[in-house]
Amino acid sequence: MIGKENTMDYKRMKLEDMMKYIEENAPQDKSWFKSIAFEDIEYKDGTTGKKYSHLIARKAFCERYMPEIIPVAKKKEKASEKLLNW
Repeated sequence: MIGKENTMDYKRMKLEDMMKYIEENAPQDKSWFKSIAFEDIEYKDGTTGKKYSHLIARKAFCERYMPEIIPVAKKKEKASEKLLNW
């Protein structure tokens, strides 16, 4: 997913793409990425563990390295306001 400009598509980004980018451009951030990518979970039997969360990992990765590719929500406008301003 890494193109000529070294950018990625936010929605199609895979864990392997993020790992490769960090390995090539910021190897000192491996431990940071691992700490962000895993979230603590509690199982029904009371034990705790760590689980990879792609949504959290992708958002943190993009905020740090590629904030320009994070999608921005459009401001919604009511239909009545559209018609009144038309």
